[in-house]
Amino acid sequence: MKKRLKKYAFLIATIVGTNLSAQEQQVELQNLQDIIKAGGWPMIVIVALSILVICLLMFFILTIRRNSLMPKKFLLEAQRAAEEHDIEALEVICSDPSNNSPAASIIGAAAKQLVRDPGTEYLVIRDAIEDEGTRQAGAIWQRIQYLMDIGVVAPMVGLLGTVLGMMESFTGLQSELGAVKPIALAGGVSKALITTAGGLIVGIAAMLIYSVLRGRVNYLINELENQCSSILNKVITKKIRKN
Repeated sequence: MKKRLKKYAFLIATIVGTNLSAQEQQVELQNLQDIIKAGGWPMIVIVALSILVICLLMFFILTIRRNSLMPKKFLLEAQRAAEEHDIEALEVICSDPSNNSPAASIIGAAAKQLVRDPGTEYLVIRDAIEDEGTRQAGAIWQRIQYLMDIGVVAPMVGLLGTVLGMMESFTGLQSELGAVKPIALAGGVSKALITTAGGLIVGIAAMLIYSVLRGRVNYLINELENQCSSILNKVITKKIRKN
């Protein structure tokens, strides 16, 4: 009877001790600094990636917008020059450093071609416009591509932290010489779960932001093409009439 009571007392003490350790660990992990510390260096990488996502988002909000890609002032000046068929003025407007925008580059490609050779055929002008338009659209898409890269890399870093955490747990079990103690698993399992969750959170956030920006970029590129085509059609139409 006494032996059974001792066994029960030992089991109760073990359960209570384990619960207290878990509670202490839970309290410690309420602090962000402790969470990063528990996750190890993979968690530091994940936090750095999350900061990078925030910085990229702020940068895109400032740069990927209508007035940045095709300033209203520039479009009005270019449209006026196109209506007057003043190619030299149009080329000067597009070359102005203050009009450093994708719209100015696309229209400027056609204007430079017409200034160099006023008798340039329509197909040559169209090719110059398409080449520059493709280059500018590719540059815009390349900006937001970094978000997709982070969306792929962050979960992989979290998975690496999971593997390292599990390895740490099994190493702790081996060092206990056969005595399986739940507390020996706590550190490694905690690291594995924290890095997995952190990597998934950052990856999902990056992919969601990328999806929203992808729709925005599609809309702006279509609008950019329409505005540039509208201005260049006036130039080309008057050129054909003169010929």
